[in-house]
Amino acid sequence: MEWIDERPTWLPPIPPPHRGRARIVAGVLLVSAVMIAVMATAFVGGTISMYLWWPLAGGLLLLGSGLLSRRRLP
Repeated sequence: MEWIDERPTWLPPIPPPHRGRARIVAGVLLVSAVMIAVMATAFVGGTISMYLWWPLAGGLLLLGSGLLSRRRLP
């Protein structure tokens, strides 16, 4: 190993390569689960509960925050 292979101590740490991926996956899973539940309930002819707004809003917040954390700032 050469001396140029080591990272200098005065440089800031490298950010992780998959920043926000867990939040994006969790958000997509929540949103898709709510959409599948709504479609299944509508197909059967049942009444869709207003409590489905909470997981949908949580999934959209997770998805949005995960996507915003992947943004590269100058």
